[in-house]
Amino acid sequence: MTRLYISGPVTGIENDNIQAFEDARRKLRRYYMVDIPHEYVYAGAPHEEAMVILVHKLTSNKYSYVHDKRVNRYDGVALLPGWEQSEGARLERAVAEACGIPCKTVDEWLEEAR
Repeated sequence: MTRLYISGPVTGIENDNIQAFEDARRKLRRYYMVDIPHEYVYAGAPHEEAMVILVHKLTSNKYSYVHDKRVNRYDGVALLPGWEQSEGARLERAVAEACGIPCKTVDEWLEEAR
């Protein structure tokens, strides 16, 4: 099953924008396995610390016994609305693309799955 990482604005938004992440995860879970950054970073973590943790997660890989090689942990990144204004989300997208991980909006992933 395809595994997605949701990226979007967090800093400066009430409750770290967790409601938007949870809403997107709920929609995407019909079709994909989904992770959000809030699972890995504690509330109130400094931005730099959060980015180190999240870039590490995004770039980590796993061994695929089916393909007999290491593969990306994530098959794609789902971008929340407003990601363009988020320094962290822009970085996550750039890193994902540099690693060959496709990036699409949440709506594009949902449309593709239907």
